[in-house]
Amino acid sequence: MRWLALLVLLGCEGAEPDPGLFQGLRVPGTQSVIGQMVAGSGPEVTVVDVRTPTVRAGQAGYGLAGRVVATAAAVHLQRVGDDRYWVVPTGLPDPANLDELGWSARLDIGVGVPAGPLVVRVAGVDAQGRRGPLTLVPLTVASATPEGALVITLAWDVPADLDLYVLDPTGRRLGPDDPTTYERPPPGAPPDPPDAWRGAGYLDQDAGAECATTGPLAEHGIWAEQAPSGTYQVSVDLAQSCGQPRVGYTLTATLQGRVILERSGVLYETDGRRGVLGGGSGVRIGEIRVP
Repeated sequence: MRWLALLVLLGCEGAEPDPGLFQGLRVPGTQSVIGQMVAGSGPEVTVVDVRTPTVRAGQAGYGLAGRVVATAAAVHLQRVGDDRYWVVPTGLPDPANLDELGWSARLDIGVGVPAGPLVVRVAGVDAQGRRGPLTLVPLTVASATPEGALVITLAWDVPADLDLYVLDPTGRRLGPDDPTTYERPPPGAPPDPPDAWRGAGYLDQDAGAECATTGPLAEHGIWAEQAPSGTYQVSVDLAQSCGQPRVGYTLTATLQGRVILERSGVLYETDGRRGVLGGGSGVRIGEIRVP
């Protein structure tokens, strides 16, 4: 009977098997439905338990839980600004409030969600598809992008190993095998000035390496003090799909805090190791011009 009720709920609007890769909020393992949540006279969500009000872009598994009156078959969740909501089945009766059911969800925050306020709509829904009043849950997205003269950010949405590659105007490559563009003088050559590193870029981490699922799924190429003038070529490589059929990514470049490049797309396993910049450097995404 419970599954029949959920089928009724999923059939009432534009339910699709699409995983909602580019939504600002996702609830993996549940069904997403196209549409906007509108309040009604159905079951009310009585409690939303917010453990911490701060999240970060790309965060996976943020816990949200609460209670809803016992006539509910599910709870709907949606980030304000998204065009899909998520159907989360209700759980067992609350031991201290037997006329209410518990519910819980593990939320993934989209990699492209900007820093600042994030509001989640929450509502109960009964077996006939009648939605109750909307509860607004305010959260704050902390900035996950480091500061620097030039910052190139690659972020993705499912556990996989993506690599950022940048070829700078001097012909030096930045990537997981070349974590800095700084090259020491050869033996016998005069030493560099003490501030020579200021024009070099560095990679802050090799995220997702060996299919690791801990930590943010993002990496940054950073020129902290200054960036050499000229054209930078940017590529993305799907080093390991880690069993994922596709990986959605976003790439953003900022120069002195101003966005100068934004790209998003999907990589499939066949997109890995193309070697556009040599040695397995992936799919060419674009160019950046620094005056």
